[in-house]
Amino acid sequence: EVMVGDQILVSLAEIGDFTATAHKITDKGVLFIFDEYVTSRPMNNQWTNEGGYEESDLKKWIDTVLLAAFPEELKSRIDNLSIPTVGELFGHDDEWDNEHFEPDEDEQLPLMKERKNRVAYLNNKWEWGWLRNAVKQEFSSAYFALVGNNGRPNYAGASDSLGFVRSSGWLDNLGPCAPFERRRKWANFQRDYGDHPQQS
Repeated sequence: EVMVGDQILVSLAEIGDFTATAHKITDKGVLFIFDEYVTSRPMNNQWTNEGGYEESDLKKWIDTVLLAAFPEELKSRIDNLSIPTVGELFGHDDEWDNEHFEPDEDEQLPLMKERKNRVAYLNNKWEWGWLRNAVKQEFSSAYFALVGNNGRPNYAGASDSLGFVRSSGWLDNLGPCAPFERRRKWANFQRDYGDHPQQS
């Protein structure tokens, strides 16, 4: 049985090896989020947020290049490969966020209540990463929400090439050989004892 906090090792062709963590489990499957950023890319090639994430150049890249990089045993089981939302990382308690960012219907994920889980790295350097929510048109026609390298919400221009991509998606058709089990023993050890086993 897969549990929240379990990890899977994912080798992305020509990109690198990463871990992804199970953040939510439903009848639909397992929502996984990568523990690190996989690359840096602009949200759009032009300075605009028209059409939101769904019509962005980043989504096109994720749907084609990034999905193609997944191993075959996972590729056919992934649904809605994407990036996280404001709601998933922060919830909806902040009035400024609610007023300025396009809404989503996602609840804050349990592990994201701890700021350390909202912070991610690329090449051992903490960075900021894109979120799916555009800034509302009445405030800006060029900005999207992001999670800062301090684990707090912020925003940046859509064509900013320094935006980092922390991918997420649903893994369906779970069975007794679910790939999350590959990392289960180590993930459970980390939960119970921390990162460094004691030498005897």
